[in-house]
Amino acid sequence: MKIDKIKLYILEILLLLILLLALFVSNIINRTVLAIILFIFTIITRILIKRKKATSIYNKQVTWLMFGFSIIYLIGFYLMGLYFGYYKAPTNFGIPTMIKFVLPLATIILSSEIIRKTIIVQKGKISKILISISLILIDLIIYARVYDITKMDDMLTVLGFILFASIACNLLYNYISIRFSSKGIIIYRMITVLYVYFVPYIPNVYLFFRAFLRMLYPYIIYLVLEYTYSKTNYASQYKDRKRNTVMNTISLIVTGLIIALISCQFKWGILVIGSGSMTGTIDKGDIVVYESYKNKEKINQNTIIIFEKEGVQIVHRIVEIINSNNEVRYYTKGDSNQKQDDGYITSNNIKGIVKLKIPYLGYPSLWLRDIFKK
Repeated sequence: MKIDKIKLYILEILLLLILLLALFVSNIINRTVLAIILFIFTIITRILIKRKKATSIYNKQVTWLMFGFSIIYLIGFYLMGLYFGYYKAPTNFGIPTMIKFVLPLATIILSSEIIRKTIIVQKGKISKILISISLILIDLIIYARVYDITKMDDMLTVLGFILFASIACNLLYNYISIRFSSKGIIIYRMITVLYVYFVPYIPNVYLFFRAFLRMLYPYIIYLVLEYTYSKTNYASQYKDRKRNTVMNTISLIVTGLIIALISCQFKWGILVIGSGSMTGTIDKGDIVVYESYKNKEKINQNTIIIFEKEGVQIVHRIVEIINSNNEVRYYTKGDSNQKQDDGYITSNNIKGIVKLKIPYLGYPSLWLRDIFKK
């Protein structure tokens, strides 16, 4: 093995170990410390590893395109806010915000892209895999610490919003780094990450839709760049490219539909059954599809509903309806329970009406929940 390759592997493994340590010891290695570590690591990498210059004649065009893509992303994101609404930014723009958030994040982005460009163009699949894992870990370190990943919901948030979206983004960044200049990536990331510290209001877009947007948009950018600047003979590979595009588009549509159901932000939603109170009708591990309930709709006795009580979503059957003092009271019971539920609920508690069950499909979610409860 050549000396350069040995140095490369040592650097990558060292970076990987530091990032893994940072991920689990977040109280010691915060964003500022991580920015300093990556800055030092960037200098060491540039000294020890020979950097290959980008030779594409399209570097400036791609840089401007990435700037344009970042603006389009923000415009689209803020247009979604017309439906979902907006909320006040958690931080106010000023010198403290610049020092605590903007400067460290900008340093992390700049350093990580210099490291990517220096290492990703080197020969060797192992090297590319190691640096890709490290760059994904950086995203996890930046964002995951705002969640308690010992909780099931937050763990799924980290996996869905950060991990999968980060993989999609880093695949695009690797592609651009290998074929073009990294300047476009830096500009794109600076704008799409740091904008939250410069604006007073942010779209209140449901988390899973943001995840889907972050997974879909890199694919769109890739298609535009590939079809615009690739020197491949498209005539000879047209069928394969068309088939791949169709399959990827179908996958994204299906993913979008699943996210729409999980988010419960539209007419239909899904819920995993985590108890046996409805066994025989709906079993533990099943998934139910429900239609969102509007307060003015009439609900009949024996209807299976989803309602919220003390912060918990419950799927039970309405066994009695009583009108009292101009208030409709619903009394519920699980089909396999011996006793009726305590108290009653009103239309304000009802979230949806169960329309369909899908057996067994929710078990993977329950298994993960059990693991994280231990």
